[in-house]
Amino acid sequence: MPDELTGPFDHRRPRLFLAIVTALVAIVGTLGAAHGQPDAEPLDALAFALLLVSPVVLATLPRRHVLAATLSLAATGAYLLLGYPWGPVFVPTVAVLAGVMLAGPAAHGRVVAWSGVVVLAGITVAAATLRGGPPTVALLGGLAWTTVALLAAGGVRGRVARMTAVRAARREHELNAVTAERLRIARELHDVLAHSLSAINVQAGVGLHLLDRDPEQARAALAAIRATSSESLDEVRTVLGIVRAEGGEVPRSPAWDLGALPRLVGQVPGVVVGLTVEDAAHDAAPRLAGIVYRVVQESLTNVQRHAAGATRATVEVRVVGTGDASASAPRTRPPRTLVVTVSDDGAAPADRPADPPWAGGLDDRLVTEGYGLRGMRERVTDAGGTLTADPGPQGGFLVEARLPWEARGAVGPDDDATTDQKPAGQENP
Repeated sequence: MPDELTGPFDHRRPRLFLAIVTALVAIVGTLGAAHGQPDAEPLDALAFALLLVSPVVLATLPRRHVLAATLSLAATGAYLLLGYPWGPVFVPTVAVLAGVMLAGPAAHGRVVAWSGVVVLAGITVAAATLRGGPPTVALLGGLAWTTVALLAAGGVRGRVARMTAVRAARREHELNAVTAERLRIARELHDVLAHSLSAINVQAGVGLHLLDRDPEQARAALAAIRATSSESLDEVRTVLGIVRAEGGEVPRSPAWDLGALPRLVGQVPGVVVGLTVEDAAHDAAPRLAGIVYRVVQESLTNVQRHAAGATRATVEVRVVGTGDASASAPRTRPPRTLVVTVSDDGAAPADRPADPPWAGGLDDRLVTEGYGLRGMRERVTDAGGTLTADPGPQGGFLVEARLPWEARGAVGPDDDATTDQKPAGQENP
């Protein structure tokens, strides 16, 4: 485990509390112990000052390991060598050494604290030899308690470090989850708005172009704009409603399934879209159906925006393979895969004609992986599939997504995701 740069005694409050306790123990205990030592020097102002050095150091200088240990040990040594009574004079010193271990860089604090124990033992032995002192058993007992105190301090430091690491990992996990949710919501809003605004833009251009020459066609374009915008608002409300949901369980019914594809392909103005959905594909899990819907939606949006001159598009959803797609299944047969392809007959970038007068500048003449393709790729990859988007073999553009099969009723890893789902019975504000 890497050394921690801060410890629990880097906070002022626990240091002050322990400093006050050790000061009281040292003064009151020494006053009591002095009555049984008539040969010792009487306690005076210097003795009390030396007793208070360690509590003051503990309260103010624990991060300065060497200085704190040196001042505390020097005060204790001076007190003993000057002949003042034996007693709990060691308590504040041991507290300082424990404080050194609990503050600042952990490795350096451990070295200084255990070195201080060795020095303290030497001071005690020297004082007992020069002036006489407690029995050897008492001195060994004091050394044992000092060792226990420092081991406990080390254990506390390690536990605090582990708890800090766990909290940091939890915060990072929560931050990553929030970031992922924001990305999913942004992807949802992009899919909804890009598709609907592209259709609205095209229909508005058609309406303006035909307003004087063909009022009925212009009226039909305006009706299409109204229908598209209404459905888009419903989808936006769905996403924002899930984000703003507070308390209780958010309903998890799917927003779209493969049955919604006919309505979707009918919303591409100026392009005849052929749709083929195999019967077996309707048994796909709602999670896969939602991904297929979004892939088709974004692909048709790109047809409107980028496939200049396109008059036809084809959408196919089929199931290939007969084996089990799970990782544990034997590979005796090809695994079942849900395949969705969207192609168009638009011109290649170099051959594209100029925009019609009603196109509104939607054709940027560049086929690059923007937010739409990137969002499709992320959706498919998250489900364990692959996506290709390249010029078609016979012109136009071809998008193909291949997804590992999941049957309806199977529990997938993302079945509880809210981004492809719509609360049941949600009302418009």
